[in-house]
Amino acid sequence: MDSNGRKQQILDVLNKSNGISSIDGLCHRVFASRSTIRRDLIALEEEGIVKRSHGYVSVIEKSANESPIGMRRIENLDKKQIIAGKTAPLLKDGMVIFLDSSSTVCQLAPLLKLRHNITIITNGINIANELSNAQDLKCFLCPGVLKHKSLSIVGEFASSFIKNFNAELAIISCKAINTKGIFEGDDSQGLVKKSMIENANTTVLLCDNTKEEAGGFFKLTDFRDIDVLISNGQFSPELDELLEKNITKII
Repeated sequence: MDSNGRKQQILDVLNKSNGISSIDGLCHRVFASRSTIRRDLIALEEEGIVKRSHGYVSVIEKSANESPIGMRRIENLDKKQIIAGKTAPLLKDGMVIFLDSSSTVCQLAPLLKLRHNITIITNGINIANELSNAQDLKCFLCPGVLKHKSLSIVGEFASSFIKNFNAELAIISCKAINTKGIFEGDDSQGLVKKSMIENANTTVLLCDNTKEEAGGFFKLTDFRDIDVLISNGQFSPELDELLEKNITKII
């Protein structure tokens, strides 16, 4: 198993143990040596996901604000990959596409490399880095203020830059979704995504069903502004009913 797989297992164990575990307990549950677990925990700690203390490790509590990129990259990775696979048929040669900086959208990078004459406009340094070796793809990275926590570019310059383009697709994710709408954990990130929505012919929201349990304080948009919703599975019956009434296509 690679390090990302072990990290996800470590987080799964911690989440099932009220957010804390001994390092020996992790070794036993993940079936890995103490030195291997120690390396993974150091990496997770550097990414701001866990904290180590005297033979124990605990998860740093989440909030309604934006999570660190390291946590988002490995969290619910299987669900994000399922969503990426469902999105693939929408990606056509010659398209102009807005991509936000989310870890879910980043899973589309390998699929985009298979397309021809694609133009990408993104505020995600992670996205631009993943696409940097693509030969038949042009990638514009928004100017603006760097958010170190999420490796994204935000601010007025980023939003204004996006307005120079008319894209066929805006592919975005979100921090949370509930019966009141779609939410972000950061207002500056949300404003950049709003610009993408406003300047695209079709908006595609990639959202795994665990986002219904999450919190986000900044309202990104209402359901009626989303043309296509792609998820890994169903939401609660109440939310599913609202989504079906307001969104044209649900995959």
